[in-house]
Amino acid sequence: MLLKKDQVNLIKENKICFIKNFVSLEKIYDYNFIGKLLEENSLKIIPKTFNGNLKDIFQIFKVSNSIKEFKTFFDFLSKIFKYERDQKDEVDLFFSFVSQVGEAHIDPEDVFIIGLKGTTIYRFFDIENVDYYVEKGDMIFIPKGLKHKAIGLNPRVIASIGFFGEKKL
Repeated sequence: MLLKKDQVNLIKENKICFIKNFVSLEKIYDYNFIGKLLEENSLKIIPKTFNGNLKDIFQIFKVSNSIKEFKTFFDFLSKIFKYERDQKDEVDLFFSFVSQVGEAHIDPEDVFIIGLKGTTIYRFFDIENVDYYVEKGDMIFIPKGLKHKAIGLNPRVIASIGFFGEKKL
């Protein structure tokens, strides 16, 4: 994991920051991984869309204590940006089995997305029309309050690290 000074500054200024190859992931984050994760842990999973026939986007809540690598990401970002702790801060997984488009939405927290499998486009509406293609190992920072949507170009898995507290800079 490496952040350059200009990337840190963008995040401190609450601006979108896309980092290609943020982390080298050796583990394979596929549906076998998700099945094993759910089998071994008591985690909550819900569909975020309701299309049926496994055409939904699914969310697995609070995985940081189940996967050491995700806890490391969470701790690293929390310390770098000195977030005030909030009980809702956590790492969640989102995945889909087919290409999917999420609804446009605004998150109430700062979100760091790390690509684990597949390609996801993040499209933003409140600024210039720029699409960011997040693939395995890439990271994008989405500041709270910024309207966006995720477009999965193929089956995908992403880690979403959310911080509800303010940055103490």
